[in-house]
Amino acid sequence: MYIYRKVRRSTIRRFGGYRKLILCTILVMLCMTLYYYRSPVLNNGVRQVWDGNMLSKNSTDAPCGVRCPVGQASFMIKTGTGMNVAPTVCFNGRVLFSPELQNAARGINAVFIDPDTLEIKDQQTFDTYLDVYPLLRYVREKVPRNTLVLAVSYDEISEGLKEEGKNVFIALGSNLISKVQFRDAFMIIGQMGLSQGHAIEFHKSREASAFAPSIEKHGCFGLPMGPIGNAEDFLPSVQSMGAIQPGRDLMYCGLKSACEDGTFSVMVDTGDGDRSAPKICVSGKIIVDKQVNDAGRGFNVVIIDHVSFQVKSISRFDTYSKDSLNLEFFLDKLEPDDIVIAVVNDDGSRKLSLHAKELFNQLGSSMVQNLKFRDVWYFVGQHGIKGFTKHEKISYAGYDGAWPKILHNSFCVNKKLEGLKVAPDPGGYRNEGRRAFCKKYDGYADFCEGSKIDKMISPVGLVDKNLVNNPVFDVPIIIIPGMDHNALVRTLETTIMQPGVRPSLVTVMWDEKTVEHAELADLFKYNNHSLSGSLNYIDQMQKALTTGWELHTEAKYLIVLEEEIVLAPDFLSFLGQSLVVVDSDASLLGVSAWNYNGYDTTSGDRTLAYRVEEFPGLGFLLKRSVFDTYMKNRMSVCCSKRVWNNWALAGEEVVGEILIPDVSRIYRQPYQTWNTNEDYLTELFNKPRLTNLEAGMNLKGLSHLMESSYDALLHKKLASADVFTADMLKNCMTGKKQQILYVPIEKKSDFAVYFEQSSPQNFTISNELCRCFGLYSVKEQRPKNLHKGIIRFYFDRREGFLVGSSSEEFYRHKPPDYKAIR
Repeated sequence: MYIYRKVRRSTIRRFGGYRKLILCTILVMLCMTLYYYRSPVLNNGVRQVWDGNMLSKNSTDAPCGVRCPVGQASFMIKTGTGMNVAPTVCFNGRVLFSPELQNAARGINAVFIDPDTLEIKDQQTFDTYLDVYPLLRYVREKVPRNTLVLAVSYDEISEGLKEEGKNVFIALGSNLISKVQFRDAFMIIGQMGLSQGHAIEFHKSREASAFAPSIEKHGCFGLPMGPIGNAEDFLPSVQSMGAIQPGRDLMYCGLKSACEDGTFSVMVDTGDGDRSAPKICVSGKIIVDKQVNDAGRGFNVVIIDHVSFQVKSISRFDTYSKDSLNLEFFLDKLEPDDIVIAVVNDDGSRKLSLHAKELFNQLGSSMVQNLKFRDVWYFVGQHGIKGFTKHEKISYAGYDGAWPKILHNSFCVNKKLEGLKVAPDPGGYRNEGRRAFCKKYDGYADFCEGSKIDKMISPVGLVDKNLVNNPVFDVPIIIIPGMDHNALVRTLETTIMQPGVRPSLVTVMWDEKTVEHAELADLFKYNNHSLSGSLNYIDQMQKALTTGWELHTEAKYLIVLEEEIVLAPDFLSFLGQSLVVVDSDASLLGVSAWNYNGYDTTSGDRTLAYRVEEFPGLGFLLKRSVFDTYMKNRMSVCCSKRVWNNWALAGEEVVGEILIPDVSRIYRQPYQTWNTNEDYLTELFNKPRLTNLEAGMNLKGLSHLMESSYDALLHKKLASADVFTADMLKNCMTGKKQQILYVPIEKKSDFAVYFEQSSPQNFTISNELCRCFGLYSVKEQRPKNLHKGIIRFYFDRREGFLVGSSSEEFYRHKPPDYKAIR
């Protein structure tokens, strides 16, 4: 009684009586009931979830570390850590993915479970970094409504996920998948058809780190997890076809006659960019055209029954604006032996997936993988074909987006396409590197011209068997560009065209300010080397020569190509034939492929070569011993001018000569200068010159070019030579009137002109004679191509010699009754 009275007094004091106490109790129970009915506990199924690093009374030594009440399933999920630690997925005490099992892979790692029996039906990995299509196909074909799915990320999942892939997770009840970005962590437990927001899911952003931190969750949940609806709204479906609209007739689809039995006629036309629609004709009927069956941008696809040749379906897939998933599902549903006709108009490459290209490959395509922006393409293939179809062409757009050439063709198609074992020639290739370069740099009008942009750059094989194993093909080549980038292109192009050239031995020595020259060299697969900035070309050439020898420490020779030159087809062949002599004759310093006197009237024998005291340069082969002896550490002394402007490699200090051709093997473009007083530049570069344009020219008399034989050859020639008299040269020498010189018809052999000199350094008469014959002639300058006081040249189809009196060795051949020019 005491206790009862005490409780009664306390209740009255606190609640004002039992009635109020009962009312308060009912109110509390009502609130708890409302909370229960409005909370995820009921709507999402009973669930408990906690972080893996948190202590909990529910953590046990059971598998997965979780023990749940009867009627609930247990789980432990941990996303992958970076790209090195695989994820873990444990369900109801069974480990399904883990680092120890080594069965996880980049992308989404998923487990599929029967919701009624909780039996594991399957587990898969989907590399959605590359492609979402395998996931979409699997879910559509093998994951029924209500299926329980546990999925976890590893490494990266978002790059190729696309909108359709995210919709799969929405169909599982996800509300966070739209937030997933590159290398974020994500996990989900959901059911196919679960209302959005009812899944168990977690997401962590990588923020400023390389990868997001891993997510680890343990817990229990009941089924169903929430309201289950229809997932079809979120999954891609095969594009449905409307009624086929017939177009106009086109007899034989443009062929001259009907196709044979067992075949049908086809015409394809890719259309003119975005200005005209594509066309497809089948069996004499236009079925794809403007306002006929939705022809337009993207893939225009027609399916033909291989037995009846009837059109089964027509569809268009705008893979410029939309993902190619519908196209992929469409192609995946083809029946055996279905014939596929496809035409791409405007652009179909922008959102075309790798998987879509692979599906066309399986139908016989060998070119679809080359499809890029605004390229057009037509194709006829077949489901089940073995090999490649012959009915396929591609036309490439310009690097700047210019529309490609229209493809138009008509042909007969067999009901069973016979696949080719070797892919047919596409009729052209895309040079991606060249396109990228031309898009980046302006001013390469010829190199980047539309008809040349995709021309492949590759070396030419050696044809002349006489040059096999010739050491010239082991000689490093350095190219020293100037400021004219188009001239550099011409040098690079004519170098790669030399039969037998090895691009790995070619190095472009570019000034650090002209990075594009390095990128240009890369297109030719040449090496490139940056030189410190130079104020002028002479400085750059000195650095390039020094660096060239340093890069090739074992090289005995070096080939040097100066700025603004074009190589003759047999440039390397000429050097190779000459190298045989140079290698055996210590008195020869090297070979130049340019003749100072190689004008169109003073040269012409492509088989002839001379020994001269000058060093013409431009395109030349040099001995290392010459560099080490006369040039190394003294470039400012020997070589402070341009090579053709009297490098000090001839004179009293230098012992040796240079081999040159009669007909030059290089052409140097006209020299542009503001200095009008430099007459020698006009003489050298602005007068018509002769350059060899023929390949495979063999030099004659190589053995006579040796020091021990050359002078004997000259003596023999002078001994039998006719002479030019003073009367023949009178008008020219006096300057009274212009005289066109020619060799009199009765003089059939070589000829010589003898003249007097007051000293070996007096060139007044020789310069006048050079002017008369059209050789290099500049007042008060030394003539070119001297050898022991004589000048050898080719004139009017025979050899000529200008012999000065200072050349006692050769002047003695002057006939006694001949009056020397004075």
